[in-house]
Amino acid sequence: MTIFQWFLVFLTIQVIHFLGTWKLYQKAGRKSWEAAIPVYNAIILMKIINRPTWYTFLLFLPVINLLIFPVIWVETLRSFGKNSTL
Repeated sequence: MTIFQWFLVFLTIQVIHFLGTWKLYQKAGRKSWEAAIPVYNAIILMKIINRPTWYTFLLFLPVINLLIFPVIWVETLRSFGKNSTL
């Protein structure tokens, strides 16, 4: 793949992620544009779920990120009043 193709893949993933999270950020009282900026959106998410911002670093560590993502998902659900993962 060329650099341009990689850029398009990255851009597509970012747009999909933004579309999935912008409403979540609004409900948390944040600005929707914060969901569009890579890494910064993870820092803001940690603030929304009341976790330390250094948790963002854990998202980039292989294997550890596989363990921390489900924790963050559950904490996000709980912070919006959902007590079940189903």
